Amino acid sequence: MNLPTSLSTAHRLARIHALLESRAFARDSPDDGPWKTPFAELIGLVDDLLTQSEQSSKRIDFYEGVGVGGKIHDITSLVRELRDALPSPPEVFQDNVPGIHLNRYFDRGCGHFNNGVFFTVEFNRELAFFVDHRRIYLDHHLRRAVAEAESHLNQATAPQMRTIL
Repeated sequence: MNLPTSLSTAHRLARIHALLESRAFARDSPDDGPWKTPFAELIGLVDDLLTQSEQSSKRIDFYEGVGVGGKIHDITSLVRELRDALPSPPEVFQDNVPGIHLNRYFDRGCGHFNNGVFFTVEFNRELAFFVDHRRIYLDHHLRRAVAEAESHLNQATAPQMRTIL
């Protein structure tokens, strides 16, 4: 997979952090508010970042709460699976995309969304997104994956110091 050349790593990270802190994902933002397009954009950018990290020798591979099975083995494969399921480019995202059930839920709980999709959220004070039956958490998954990839990429691009004896 080739990375888009339109965004440098610094610009990609700046946009990711801006999205992570946006009102679209605030606890008090309305469910019928404009969160779906920022979510689709965030997933695409995080997938690019995780791919870049993997290409520079560090796959972000934690699997806690990821729901492994089938093609999903870790956070990187979950993000890639979500990206493949969402419309591209995210600017064309409509509230109701045929064949996709996109939901979100705050806090710990379980039940059924109005569109019939069953959900479980394991953490208090957490925002979970659901693309059909696949779940990803804002803090436990996306923020952690971004932090790990960013740390790796910063180390990979930092000048290496050599000790001269």
